[in-house]
Amino acid sequence: MALGAAERPAYLERTCGADAELRREVESLLRSHEQADGFLQAPPAELIAASFATLPAANLVGRRIGVYQILEEIGRGGMGEVYRAVRADGQYDKQVAIKVVRVGWNSTVLFERFRQERQILASLEHPNIARLYDGGTDESGLPYLVMELIEGERIDAYCDRLALSIDARLRLFGRVCDAVQYAHQRLVIHRDIKPGNILVTADGVPKLLDFGLAKFLQADEQLMDPTLFRPLTPAYASPEQVRGETLTTASDVYSLGVVLYELLTGCSPYRTATRTSLEISQAVAQTEPRRPSAALAAAAPDSPGLSAAEAAQTISRARASSPSRLRRQLTGDLDSIVLTALRKEPQRRYGSVQQFAQDIERHLQGLPVLAIRGRWRYQVGKFMVRNKTVVAATAAVIVALVGGILVSMHQARVAQTERARAEARFSDIRKLANSLIFDVNDAMADTPGNTAVRKMLLDRAVEYLDKLSKDAEGQPDLQSELAWGYQRLAAVQGSTTESSLGDAKAALLSNRKALAHFEATASADPRNVADQLNVAMMYRILSFGSLAREEGRQELERALAITRRLLAANPNNVKVKNELSIEYQDIGFVQDAIGNRAAALPAYRANRDLKLEIIRADPGNTAAARGIGMATVILGDAQGRLGMLDDAMASIHDGIARYQALPKGMDDVHIARELAVSRVKYADVLLMRGEIAAAQAAFHEARRTVEPLARQDPKNILLQDDVAWLDYHDGKIELLLGHYAPARLRLQRALARFEQLHGPPSGVDETADAEGTIQLWLGDAYGKARDWPSALQGYQRAIKVLGTAPDADTDDDTRCRLALGYVRSARALTALRRLPQAQQAAARGLDIIAPSLIPAYQDVPALYVAAEAYARRAQALAVQATGAPAGGRAALEDERRALLGKSLDVWRRIPNATPLVTTSLFEAFDPVRAATPE
Repeated sequence: MALGAAERPAYLERTCGADAELRREVESLLRSHEQADGFLQAPPAELIAASFATLPAANLVGRRIGVYQILEEIGRGGMGEVYRAVRADGQYDKQVAIKVVRVGWNSTVLFERFRQERQILASLEHPNIARLYDGGTDESGLPYLVMELIEGERIDAYCDRLALSIDARLRLFGRVCDAVQYAHQRLVIHRDIKPGNILVTADGVPKLLDFGLAKFLQADEQLMDPTLFRPLTPAYASPEQVRGETLTTASDVYSLGVVLYELLTGCSPYRTATRTSLEISQAVAQTEPRRPSAALAAAAPDSPGLSAAEAAQTISRARASSPSRLRRQLTGDLDSIVLTALRKEPQRRYGSVQQFAQDIERHLQGLPVLAIRGRWRYQVGKFMVRNKTVVAATAAVIVALVGGILVSMHQARVAQTERARAEARFSDIRKLANSLIFDVNDAMADTPGNTAVRKMLLDRAVEYLDKLSKDAEGQPDLQSELAWGYQRLAAVQGSTTESSLGDAKAALLSNRKALAHFEATASADPRNVADQLNVAMMYRILSFGSLAREEGRQELERALAITRRLLAANPNNVKVKNELSIEYQDIGFVQDAIGNRAAALPAYRANRDLKLEIIRADPGNTAAARGIGMATVILGDAQGRLGMLDDAMASIHDGIARYQALPKGMDDVHIARELAVSRVKYADVLLMRGEIAAAQAAFHEARRTVEPLARQDPKNILLQDDVAWLDYHDGKIELLLGHYAPARLRLQRALARFEQLHGPPSGVDETADAEGTIQLWLGDAYGKARDWPSALQGYQRAIKVLGTAPDADTDDDTRCRLALGYVRSARALTALRRLPQAQQAAARGLDIIAPSLIPAYQDVPALYVAAEAYARRAQALAVQATGAPAGGRAALEDERRALLGKSLDVWRRIPNATPLVTTSLFEAFDPVRAATPE
């Protein structure tokens, strides 16, 4: 066929020789080829697609389909056109995308596929998948879909325009994987994943489009004869898709691999002389892709007009990198991840898109990836890079153990006595236990995701020491080591201030054991300051979980007595000063708990000032530097509660700045978490000032810190609670902005998180106060929408939950919220015209809050509640008066004015009263609004 017609006879004469039958067969084939007129020079599917693409468009611009007016054509594909349209029935303004089938070749088959696409889209609701709004046929029988209009650009163009780094591209791609995995879980494969079907909106949200080629995994494969019509985009199709074989989710994995390859390298995985569909399909089916790290070296053919060096520079610059650095970034993990997704055999690729995405996430976190499994040196190297401190500590443990073993062997060789060997074993076990408690545990505390492992190590270490202590009574140093083991174990079990598993009962038991051992050590040498200080520390730790109760205050008094005695004898001892500063902080918590806010403030100041004194004397004391940050934030929170908003802003801002100035690598997880908590406190003060947008930004900043830590350490209950609280704060913001439905959704999500973590609230559940707070805000969300039955239900649930809280009778914040539940339910009952019950509820709220209204206490949150309680009673009387006979109306009006006067008198006692929010986390009600019925 490559020869001209005049050259063929001589060639056949030479080649066929005397074999006349062979020559006749070849000539027959040549004639058939000429008669076919080039038909087989392109695949049938390509010919069909080419002819179908020439069919005239429907030209629907200006027409109306359903309730939508067509504005313009915005795209066309194999099945039809896509138009921009606007809702035209006057109900509301909304622009949409409308897709219609082009009438032409084999319309019956295409209509069936179109109906299948509508069914697929209707089953998918995901933030990264374009949504289906409506669908049907118009008056002429033309099928159409009404879809979400995505204003965005192709994912590759978006990444290049913003010059996104490799890590940023991987994170964006991970969200696309989430969408595809979501579809796979609903038995849908896309079959046409490519950059043109992934648009990124202006705010950076990727959207997966065009399920026109998708199918349900259980759908009938005979919808179209694959030998006649096999729709695909060759450059992104999998080898089995090119060959017309049965498709599975592995095909989408392959297509995603091609997209990721191009996002990372700016090149196609395959080098072809031309870009025809046939040649690309052959490369996909037969050629192994280049490693991504090697793609830059051959980038010029994909970048016309540029040399290889210029193309590599352009591609690297679009990835915020240089050619050499980009090659290093792609070498190793990313080479293996991408090539695993691009394997020719479906069974050798990633088993799911989720597994693909998880490998990318593991790479981003510096963890070993599945694509390089089985290489022990690689696994060890990854671990060592990720956990340098832990590896060093573990190496110390191993060295200690090996040293102990060598000593034992030497002793055995020289035939030492059994007693000597026992003593050596005793020493080895003790060294191991202490290394686990102090070296390994403390090193691992800085790394997220280790909480459960730390507990396991500490359990084992304490078990070792416990056994040793039974055989070695009278050894104070061993008792002290065991005490520290129990104290660190308690922190991991159930600390409320650092990473823990949330088991408060187990933590209490361990802390009691720690105290007993510390006391035994201290009694052996009453003059040892460190031993005495450890006893004070344990009393203070034990008091923290019950500061609102008498037993907690007694334990704090014991701690104070010891520390003050030690400070009198050792006025310059930094450790004693630090312990006393923490005890001052807890004194502030006690005063807050009983409602004496005025007395709490000087205690918080004393805590901060003592820490400042420590750091002035010892500028290199990083622990004190960290402590100043939280002490200053706690002081600011107390100032905000008393209405000192400017002082509160300044204090919390100072605390945040101190956290940010701490050196990197210093207890990073806990510092990051405390910084996030500080931003939440800052946001609450901003809300008191009415700066809702700024507060929302502060909450979001805190979420960006906490959520990654919580994902990395799912067993860490403290971090999981933090995420639930941030959901609550989001709901609070939505409510203050007047977005009642979104507010309810976020508050309900927060409630669900708390119940998932702790179970339903009960009489011994310390999360009851948190869940009661959320129920109060849910009641407000329904009330603002005038759904009073639902609002009342929310308030009643809050009352039930808060009433069962362990500190309902002793903790002032809990008491304020419980009283508020009754007061807000009075508002709902008034709206429902259940006036006697409304009066009773408001009166009950006043009874609960009465102990907190002592003028000297300056209990500002309680004043807000009392003012509202009187106002709600006045509102109920105002409604009652409207239906009362003339004779009784005057008496009701007099009583209403008296109650309103009491409300205003209480309101005037509030310093710098704000009608928005107090730091006790409830919305304030200005009694002036109660002058007329709502």
